[in-house]
Amino acid sequence: MKKRVVILFLCMTMVLSMGACGTDSDKKASTQQGTQETASEVFDGPHSAQMKLDLSKLVTKLADYKGIDVTISGNYDVTDDQVEQNLMSLLPYYGITGVEVKDRDTVQKDDYVKVDYTGYLDGDAFDGGSATDTMIDVANNCDATQKTNYIDGFSDGLVGAKVGDEVSSDVTFPENYQSSDLAGKKTTFKFKIKGIYKPVTMDTLTDDMVADAFTEQKITTKKDLVAYVRQVLEKQAANSKSQASISAVEDDLLDKCKVTIPDEYLDARLQEYQHEFEADNCNDTQTLEQYAKNNNTTVDDMKKQWKELMIKQIKIEFIFGRIAEKENITISDDDFKSFVDYLVSSGNSQMADENAVYKYYGGGNKEDGKKTLRQLYVVNQAISYVVEKANITVKPDTQTTESSEN
Repeated sequence: MKKRVVILFLCMTMVLSMGACGTDSDKKASTQQGTQETASEVFDGPHSAQMKLDLSKLVTKLADYKGIDVTISGNYDVTDDQVEQNLMSLLPYYGITGVEVKDRDTVQKDDYVKVDYTGYLDGDAFDGGSATDTMIDVANNCDATQKTNYIDGFSDGLVGAKVGDEVSSDVTFPENYQSSDLAGKKTTFKFKIKGIYKPVTMDTLTDDMVADAFTEQKITTKKDLVAYVRQVLEKQAANSKSQASISAVEDDLLDKCKVTIPDEYLDARLQEYQHEFEADNCNDTQTLEQYAKNNNTTVDDMKKQWKELMIKQIKIEFIFGRIAEKENITISDDDFKSFVDYLVSSGNSQMADENAVYKYYGGGNKEDGKKTLRQLYVVNQAISYVVEKANITVKPDTQTTESSEN
């Protein structure tokens, strides 16, 4: 049962996203008082959770759902090259940017150089124009750690300099530069050369470097770091494959089954969705109309899109809810509590505890929210059941493979 619960946690987002609240892309985290007050208001329209549904009549055609054949596209096998690429891109964020060069003291064009620098405008140092112990990728004129680009010509004066030298470069900021004080202005940057480095490679990465950088992760060797990165990538690939399989199974049954949605139920769900959407995105200073205008759309267009998504979502819930009935799929109190605890730990300030979770999904009504979540959880158990029995063919995504090779 534990395995099933883990699978459900991965796919619950797809059903919950249109269950009673906005999708992740719709939501905006906010600490504004107006938003918090709006979010706590109780939805006063008809509650869908209180409506009795006979799925045996609403799902007028339930297609065969055991052992269905579906095909998904994607590349879900993690290669050694992917592990190495991700590992190398990870190192700079943990302070591993280069290996110090000690057999020469002159900067070459493909070096990393550690410098202190200060920018001057008309002879005076300007705000934001200085840094210490910065590692510069000379060849690419960018920060070796963040890979952010510098102004053209910024690092030109470094090639040929020696460790301990002080050199300068004259650069002109672009006319459209974000700071009007610097836009189009000619400036001078003075550098103090503090060390020469070569980019780290898998061959030059050492156990000591790994142990120093990844202390908190308790990773002490290069071999362990490779295993850690591979594990992360494999989990991501498995999650992607799981989501693709869920979508394929849902689409297959949506195409083959027939569902009737009562008008009053659809209206209630749409009203509940709009209530939660406004709670998440609107406040005393921004109405729904203003939100729409700010996002280059209209309320009518938003409602049209919501209705299309909601119809699809409800059909999924009805189909898999009916499957749950036929297969006697139920939910234990322990599993449900684990899921609610998972939502509490999600970081959403409006779901800080168990009661808040229920109110969030019940439009302020705790019992409605609890009933809604239990229904959606059972739906997801049914989805997991069908996915596990499906014959899933994986078709390699050649476009993704070609782009990754390039």
